Amino acid sequence: MEFIVKKTNELTGAERQGMLALFNAIFEKDRPVTYFNNQFSNNPLGYSFHAMIVDAGQIVGSNSYIPAYYLVNGKRVLFVNSVDTMVSKPYRDFVNLYDMVTTAHDYMQKEGVAGVYGFPNDSSYFVYIKSKLMHDIGSLTTYCLPYRIGGIKPGLKALNWLSIFFVRLYVFLVSIIAGNTIYRFPIEKEAETYNATRYKRLDAQYRKITYKGSEFVYKIMEHEGIKSAFLIDVFEKSAANFNKAVQYIIKNHGKEFDILLYAGYLPFKLHGLIKVPQKLIPKNFHFTGEILRKDKIDSELFFTLASWDVNLSNYDLL
Repeated sequence: MEFIVKKTNELTGAERQGMLALFNAIFEKDRPVTYFNNQFSNNPLGYSFHAMIVDAGQIVGSNSYIPAYYLVNGKRVLFVNSVDTMVSKPYRDFVNLYDMVTTAHDYMQKEGVAGVYGFPNDSSYFVYIKSKLMHDIGSLTTYCLPYRIGGIKPGLKALNWLSIFFVRLYVFLVSIIAGNTIYRFPIEKEAETYNATRYKRLDAQYRKITYKGSEFVYKIMEHEGIKSAFLIDVFEKSAANFNKAVQYIIKNHGKEFDILLYAGYLPFKLHGLIKVPQKLIPKNFHFTGEILRKDKIDSELFFTLASWDVNLSNYDLL
């Protein structure tokens, strides 16, 4: 077997198709090649990094890394988001995963990548943490507004009017006292280069809005059978700006969704959303990372969740 790392623009057509076929088989999806190209070419470098396990000319495992510039206490550094970790079942053992990931880390370190972060699922999280290939940063908090309760729990359809009334009243009251103070994070995306490419990925069906001095991005889609509005990111971070985003989505799309969701870390309250208790969240958003260039990043800062401006815009599946 071979462990190979290539940039997106170095991949052959057969390698792209091989990774795509492996993805569709393992994750039971039907992702077209256009999604592959959108996902891995729309970033500040114009390419991503791809680690592959190759056996007899066939790709039996891969892990991709999407680059982005971040500002760490104002200093520009290059990070990558680890996505689409997958190994074909006959090759699924710790040694193959370890060799693939460490080969990728060594390659990217030489390319100037300072750190890796990712959002592994529950099973991958356990493997990454136990193997020390990645280290825990924290878990993202899920915030929501159950706008139309019958769309979430069909048996409660008769109470739709009550949930709509409660949400609208709650948002109105909170917006009155929400503060305008902008919160700056020690580690944040370089907004200009990040936002110019991030929302061209996958199906590119994102809505970027400027409303009453606030900018935000959201996406409305059916998720696990529920009509959902995902508030992906808000620029800049303040309680007042979050309220403006929530009010806009309700005002303009109230008939199109049943639940409004935001996942991330918010260091302030009165944001117009309701924090979901950890035991009730439908999905764990594990946030992990690894430092490749210790001369570029302070480890205590990097592995502290409160340091990061992190939300669904950093995530790769939406």
